[in-house]
Amino acid sequence: MKKLTVRNMVLLAILAAWAIVLRMIEIPLLPSATFLKMDFSDFAVLIATLVHGPLGLFVVACLRDLVWYMVTGGDLGLPIGEFMSITASLAMFLPTYFILKGYDRRSENLSRVYMSATLIIALVSVMSVINYYVALPFYTKIMGLPIENFGEYIWAIIIPFNLIKGVIYALGQVLVIRIMKPILEKKQVYFLTKWVHPSK
Repeated sequence: MKKLTVRNMVLLAILAAWAIVLRMIEIPLLPSATFLKMDFSDFAVLIATLVHGPLGLFVVACLRDLVWYMVTGGDLGLPIGEFMSITASLAMFLPTYFILKGYDRRSENLSRVYMSATLIIALVSVMSVINYYVALPFYTKIMGLPIENFGEYIWAIIIPFNLIKGVIYALGQVLVIRIMKPILEKKQVYFLTKWVHPSK
């Protein structure tokens, strides 16, 4: 693994700050569940993944949600939403990292397809499981949310929400990588140099 340089540490700190700001911009995606909102902070997390791989991803996602928890106090004092947020970031962008790592420039178009598909599938699958076993039991038992059938709720609310969110982020991911990769390469802070400069 590449050494975490001072330049990269500073850049990750800046990205974490941007993620916190973007976390404040929330939009509902489903008219039937306006309390579920998407924000754009994960684009900063994606750039952090490009800067320092899984470590950058994890550091920026954790800093974002740690600050958010300190500001909001979580759900009844517990960081359930923040845990869900970090989990969603990992689900979306860990596959992106490994796909970028495994494909050279000649397969770049194919890698975009894989990245988009795996982001959507991973987000929907992971968040459905986490909601079923963690979030929904907490919200129903502790906060009194009136949900009787977790399975029906996930199919009706959680899956459509994360499917829409996944499509938005999959499209945005391609655009962000296309714009940011040359900039990060030029500044010599792009993590996946092997993918950018494949051996011949």
